Amino acid sequence: MKPKDVTVGQFLDSRHALCPGCGSAAAMAHVLSIVSKPLPSGRTKKIRAVVFPASCWSIGSGASGESFLGVNLVNVPFIAASAVAEGISIMSEREGRGEEELTIAWAGDGSSFDIGMGLLSGAASRNADILYVINDNQIYGNTGAQESGATPEGARTTTSVEGKEGIQKDIVSIMMAHSIPYFASAVLSPTTLTDFYEKVATAADMRGFRCLHLLSVCPPGWKCPTDSAPELGELAVSTRIFPLVEIKNGTLRLTHPKRVKPVEEFLKYQGRFSYLMSDEARLNSVKEKIERKWKYLSKLEEL
Repeated sequence: MKPKDVTVGQFLDSRHALCPGCGSAAAMAHVLSIVSKPLPSGRTKKIRAVVFPASCWSIGSGASGESFLGVNLVNVPFIAASAVAEGISIMSEREGRGEEELTIAWAGDGSSFDIGMGLLSGAASRNADILYVINDNQIYGNTGAQESGATPEGARTTTSVEGKEGIQKDIVSIMMAHSIPYFASAVLSPTTLTDFYEKVATAADMRGFRCLHLLSVCPPGWKCPTDSAPELGELAVSTRIFPLVEIKNGTLRLTHPKRVKPVEEFLKYQGRFSYLMSDEARLNSVKEKIERKWKYLSKLEEL
């Protein structure tokens, strides 16, 4: 499936309450558009439900019992997205519609890396037949931009005002340890559009536990302009801060940037990295860790 084959539908009603420039809103519109079309196998799947744990989407997805996405919504507690999605998927299977229906859990990094990690691990271990999307804006966005397990080292949040001291949790290695059928990281930007579309279509077309890790630019939390999501997405990839990884049946593949850019090119457009940019020693340490992680993933790709 290529981007030219899909017209982005009007899935997200204009009444949604998500912030201007929200990267997750654009990603949702594209994901639903991709899934609504015939997949690589030729099959077309119906979305049985999208499950949202407590997040920005708890507000943005609908109000007064009405869906702003045009699909069934289930809002659940912070911890429960993977478990509830698995239950819905089991009902599809029992009704004989497992092949034709798709259940999506759309969870933030707070509920995936932190609060919901236990139930996420359980669903992955059972190979639950769901598409689990990590909507990663690298903070607890809905409650004021607090630090999460996905917050980059050195980034300011309301609970780490001089920049996060610790490193990000390695979600790639965590998911690899579960031996799930499919894991992929993806960014919605002009230069990564084909990669994004192919990964979403591949994940939707499979059975078992599939996990998509999507980087979602959050202008209020990242302290960046509201129109910067496409550019920052591209820079996250070209600086190798957010590697594009695909793991299918145990085989890892990296999407290599055509031209690698300095890490500072990504950092300098965001107010959350102001302290990091002013501390040369700390910045160099962060850059070394980014380079080391890329070499680690490259070795896994060779193996």
